[in-house]
Amino acid sequence: MRDASVSSPERVKSGMLHLYERTYLEEWVEGLYKQIGITSPSDLTIENVSARLRMGVTFAPGVADEVIFDADYGHIFINSLHCPQRQWEVFCHELCHPLRHLGNQLLLPDEFRKWQERDAQAFQFYAAVPFFLLQKLELPDHEKELIDLLSVEFGVTHGFAKRRWEQVLRRIARGRLHHELVQTLSVPKKQAAPRLVREQLVSYMAVKEKVRPKVAFVLCYDSLIYNVNERRAARQMEDLVL
Repeated sequence: MRDASVSSPERVKSGMLHLYERTYLEEWVEGLYKQIGITSPSDLTIENVSARLRMGVTFAPGVADEVIFDADYGHIFINSLHCPQRQWEVFCHELCHPLRHLGNQLLLPDEFRKWQERDAQAFQFYAAVPFFLLQKLELPDHEKELIDLLSVEFGVTHGFAKRRWEQVLRRIARGRLHHELVQTLSVPKKQAAPRLVREQLVSYMAVKEKVRPKVAFVLCYDSLIYNVNERRAARQMEDLVL
């Protein structure tokens, strides 16, 4: 099986950033930022973003990190005892709720509340360290220096910058496998190498979902790879692993 990992900045800098796969949520955040005129990491401050989105913010020592909002207005509370980097991370998390969610979490079903929190956690990474700004940077050759750069440029803690960079690497690995998969499926069936395609699909699933391929997925393989309509086959394969 091919190695799907992308483990060094050198490999990323050599033309692989274009393989990064954005999620729908990430595209939504990127579109929002561009709409309000966010064009560089220096624009990413609590004061600037909250003003452009007309969001109230209060800092107070010991206050719980939370947001209060309705359909017309939102106000975020941030513990002022946090370091500035942590305050920005908290702001990006809480910002998601008034922009994307409805309802009082105290009154919502537990599963729906958990979904909102997962959505806010994903939003936090995209809002705090947007890829469309990250890709404009001149990335250092060594990972430690790269993490330090992200931490400084985007005003996040070192641990947060490291987790975001690891996420970028996973998305690049996924994008590369997706690209190779589509290329292989576009080859006429007589030229296709079924074992290679199977390995790529299994590897793609492992990166995409961090799970071992299911029996049903493998059983569907042969009928899909030799589908007369190869584009349809590619779409069916993608549906199995998305």
